[in-house]
Amino acid sequence: MTDLIKDIIEKYKTDTWWQESEKMVVGKYGKLFNPSNLNKLTKEEFKSFLLIKNNLHWDGIHRQGNLITEDMNKLKKALSVLLDENKNIKDRLNFLFPKKENNYIVGLGRAVVTPILLVVYPKKYGAWNSRSEEGLKKLNLFTSFSRGASFADKYIKINAILNDIVEKYSISLWQLDGIMGEITGYSPFEIKMPEEEIFQKEAEEYGIENIYNFGMEKHLEDFLISNWQRTSFGKNHELIYEEGDLISQQYSTDIGYIDILAINKKTGDYLVVELKKGKSSDSVIGQITRYVAWVKENLAKTKKVKGIIIVFETDEKIKYSLKSLPDIDLYVYKVKFKLEKEKIN
Repeated sequence: MTDLIKDIIEKYKTDTWWQESEKMVVGKYGKLFNPSNLNKLTKEEFKSFLLIKNNLHWDGIHRQGNLITEDMNKLKKALSVLLDENKNIKDRLNFLFPKKENNYIVGLGRAVVTPILLVVYPKKYGAWNSRSEEGLKKLNLFTSFSRGASFADKYIKINAILNDIVEKYSISLWQLDGIMGEITGYSPFEIKMPEEEIFQKEAEEYGIENIYNFGMEKHLEDFLISNWQRTSFGKNHELIYEEGDLISQQYSTDIGYIDILAINKKTGDYLVVELKKGKSSDSVIGQITRYVAWVKENLAKTKKVKGIIIVFETDEKIKYSLKSLPDIDLYVYKVKFKLEKEKIN
């Protein structure tokens, strides 16, 4: 552990962005979410924090922005409870994450709540999400929880560990969060790269053949998640949450990441959704059949598993392949773009 953290600190201690990013994000959003300013908080301001280009650390938390901000009065109440330092943190978290009940606000999970705690109280609370959890596990510092432990109990234990690391290495909780990203293979410094470079890097990593379609369908995946209830899939299927966090998108398996995994609201059957994302037809067919088989073996038990492939344009190869796969359907998405001249006078 010592060498790994020290090496990362040494790597970035001369990079001014290391300090500037903290000053910028904590300065802006710490003030925005300050309990004295919550009554003035707007939907747009809250959703701006969820974007990686603004928070500079946490990618993907924007996906539930529409759901979280659906009732702004309720959200303001949730934030006022969360950030009230006159009350015990355990009581505050128990209010937002009641045991054996739905979260106070669906979508407002640990991946959003704990970064807000960090930017408002940067010397007291650390961020706990899948990335920091994986980092702690790689450092052999992750703790076990008693059976039936509440989210509040879990976070208090995790936060104590994060603060111990911060004290030991004389760094900030913000910097530690960046270190956790480095440990798990994600560097927040990559957000300084132009989007087309990020697309190109990912395309090369995953063997993408069509970079244009890859970019289009990468955005489509986010769009489907953000607007799930408005899609034809959302009528019968619901997304999956864990500790209040959405885990349906890029659902982690030991053979890769499923683009979207959902569950039928009535039957409990599973829906595996894969976007072609510029890959070859043979590649995407092989991918979804592996994921469907994995879900059947590891999650479904007696439930059924349905697969869906979404493409920008179809071809004969994929059609012939699917003729022998009755449990997998093919969808083609259409992009409609229209400009209308606005009357000024």
